[in-house]
Amino acid sequence: MITRQRTLLRLLELEKGKVSKLRLFKLAFLIREHAKQAPASAVYEFLPYQFGPYSFTLNHELKSLERDGWLRIFDAEICAARPLENETRKIERFLATAIESLVEKYRTVSTDELVTDVYRRFPWYTAGARNKARRATTIPIARNAVYTVGYEGLMLDGLLDLLLRNGIKQLVDVRCNPVARRFGFHKSTLERHCKDVGLTYVHLPALGIPSSWRQDLVDSAAYDHLFARYETEILPVNDNWIDVVCRLVRETPSALMCMEADARCCHRTRLARLVAERTELPLRELRCP
Repeated sequence: MITRQRTLLRLLELEKGKVSKLRLFKLAFLIREHAKQAPASAVYEFLPYQFGPYSFTLNHELKSLERDGWLRIFDAEICAARPLENETRKIERFLATAIESLVEKYRTVSTDELVTDVYRRFPWYTAGARNKARRATTIPIARNAVYTVGYEGLMLDGLLDLLLRNGIKQLVDVRCNPVARRFGFHKSTLERHCKDVGLTYVHLPALGIPSSWRQDLVDSAAYDHLFARYETEILPVNDNWIDVVCRLVRETPSALMCMEADARCCHRTRLARLVAERTELPLRELRCP
């Protein structure tokens, strides 16, 4: 079990083994703010959704914990299914203290009051609220450009939040094989959750690099050779698909997505440069300053 799952179990334990889904999500969100030194493995990433900050990854892992017999999930409530101490005592002391102090702070605060407090302190996460009267801000719309992004090191929620914050309306997946071990980055899951937050998903596998080409990428020279091959063997024979990308980025603020966080190590940069030349639009990597 990973640390962030133990964090959920400890929150449930401190709530006397029974908590509403809404309250658990908001407490898990506040852990990010309450435990600033917590490692990424201990916290979830969030995005603005129907009832404030939400995490598709957290919801997915709750179902995994239920499958493994740790808890039971009902319509609006989560209950412990067995004693949790054997797992929760493995949490590092500083994190356990942060969790305990957070729960104590909100112990006498109702869930409605907790949600109101989160909305007040973190207005960005009201942008997708089902109750439009509670939206303190709106999701922006970016100026058209050739945007690129890599999801390495992000949860699904972190990627979607990054896109929304930057006003992206369409995700163009340029992976050859859109599969991933991490939750959320398989094509069908990514397409479904893009739709959930109002993003269009497009997959263009012809503009990806075959996984067999990516063997033995040990240094910059190997990457240079890979991308030179991409520019001479793949791009010239896919001119029609490049035209499709040009049309997409002209019509809708779109981001070309692949895996690598460092754009210099990803073919999307070579593709994006060509698209930027043809469209005369600026090129912007979303994860760079």
